[in-house]
Amino acid sequence: MNPVKVNSVITEYDPISDQKIKYQKIQISESVTVRNISFNSPHYYLVEEGLDIHDPQNFEVPFDNPDVNLRADYQIYREKVGFLQPREIKKVREHLRLSLREVSAILGISYSTLSEIENGLVLHSQIQDTLLRMLEHTYTLSTIVEQHKGLIINSHGLKAYQRIIDKLNAEKNWDS
Repeated sequence: MNPVKVNSVITEYDPISDQKIKYQKIQISESVTVRNISFNSPHYYLVEEGLDIHDPQNFEVPFDNPDVNLRADYQIYREKVGFLQPREIKKVREHLRLSLREVSAILGISYSTLSEIENGLVLHSQIQDTLLRMLEHTYTLSTIVEQHKGLIINSHGLKAYQRIIDKLNAEKNWDS
């Protein structure tokens, strides 16, 4: 078993027993496989004080962030395969002053999926990464928007289309 590192001791309220319980917050490197790529990832768990910190049956995910380990795995996977990280996607979208709905209209990715990708809740696919990388190239993006004018107007309206075009035209010098 990999070495376990105790990071801190915390106290959490247990509503079942109506008591405060002390936990050791531990870190352990675990081997994971995401989409057929294996790697080690640092995982965090809580172990009730007095229980064996080396026994995985005693491990509980952090109550305030139960997806912390999955998100860490996704981040490492994205680094290994060269995918954009959620913070990079959000940064370029905000630089273009585009809303999630506007990017959804341009790229053809549903609003909810795009929101989950940007918030790191799901791992996007290679085709989605390729589409998201187009946000870094304003001229190409403008051309796509113009080519899909009818589709965007039909699904989001003429005003939405014009707002997108205006925002992209304001940024065309960005990728020169």
